[in-house]
Amino acid sequence: MKQLILIFLCIFLFNACSTKRQYFKPEHIDKGLNKSESLNSTIIDWNIFAAKLKNNQVIFKNQGLIKNFKLEKNYMLLNIQDDEFFIADNNGNLKIYNNENQEIYSYQFDASVVSIASNGDDMALILANNSIVLLNRTLGIKFSQKLSPSIAQDNRIAAPIFLDNIIVYPTLDGRIIIISKNDYRILKDVVISAEDFFNNIIYLNVIDDKLIAASAKKVIVVTQNQTFYLYTDIKDIVANHNNIFIFDKDGNIIKTDLNLNKITEKKLEFAIFTKVNIYDDYLYIFEKTGYLIKSDLNLDNMEIYELGNAVDKMSFMNNEAFYYDNKILKFK
Repeated sequence: MKQLILIFLCIFLFNACSTKRQYFKPEHIDKGLNKSESLNSTIIDWNIFAAKLKNNQVIFKNQGLIKNFKLEKNYMLLNIQDDEFFIADNNGNLKIYNNENQEIYSYQFDASVVSIASNGDDMALILANNSIVLLNRTLGIKFSQKLSPSIAQDNRIAAPIFLDNIIVYPTLDGRIIIISKNDYRILKDVVISAEDFFNNIIYLNVIDDKLIAASAKKVIVVTQNQTFYLYTDIKDIVANHNNIFIFDKDGNIIKTDLNLNKITEKKLEFAIFTKVNIYDDYLYIFEKTGYLIKSDLNLDNMEIYELGNAVDKMSFMNNEAFYYDNKILKFK
């Protein structure tokens, strides 16, 4: 009996060792990628809106490197709106700075703030304990509700959106909750997905009259009259005014219209997408094993550049550049 167990164990170990992981290998690598500029520091943390450098400077999604602002120690930038910087730490502290580096507001919660949006003196927040909060700078907390616990989240936590008389909250447990700004009633509670782990809403946007949201398992588009769904394992997602681009874990890039009707699909065998963006009518995609991919929006023509020195480095992509380690790679 012992000999039989030993034989099965040897077979299992042999099969495990002989299973070779396969990596993305482009057939052609393009030359002529622009030289990198220096950040003068390295990236040590990031979320979907910002990256933090070792020297406490920040890169913001819509602005690039912010040279005249530095974070406090142990704080992370969550948003910039109306020339105000919204920062938070892991102890529940929220602070707002103006563009002259002066602290103009602070508040402490029972859990850390993980995303935020502002509208005048009102702020909509998501806390790490999966609470949704409406906070006014003068009046304090106007609305707060703690939702079901979320065991784990990744760095891609979408921010709430103010729309006319409603606020759209992306939760950490895979839901979209819409509340009235007038009386704080919950008007709609939409379940996107119900996974046990890493189920936070990673994307939330409003284009024309369509609400687009995604978790790591599903994309949903809500219109006045209909709701559309697309199920896949999502690594990332971007959209413009005409199309949604969904990057899945199997190396597929799926292009749809704004109602999630599939237009075209491109498969890059074994590709692992980690950062994506749309800039100047091109998709820019960083692949984990060290390739920057530039594609037209029809997914017909792709240029692939090798970035071996970006492998295993913390990175960030904004609207005009790819940042990795201590380097800036401008798209133009």
